[in-house]
Amino acid sequence: MKKFLALIVAAVVLMTANVLAANYVGNANSKKFHYADCSAAQRIKTSTRVEFSSREEAVSAGYVPCKKCSP
Repeated sequence: MKKFLALIVAAVVLMTANVLAANYVGNANSKKFHYADCSAAQRIKTSTRVEFSSREEAVSAGYVPCKKCSP
């Protein structure tokens, strides 16, 4: 049981680290990017989700800012 709980805790830590590492999230279909905590970003499918560490990275990749969160 302790090993199982340790695995769950490790998985949660890794998922949290991944979310915190990506400050901006883009949609490969719409070519729009959002702040990671934008409600529109939360609805992006995993298959079309693109993560960026900076605004400049998203813009240079051809993405445009979301009109809702204005990243």
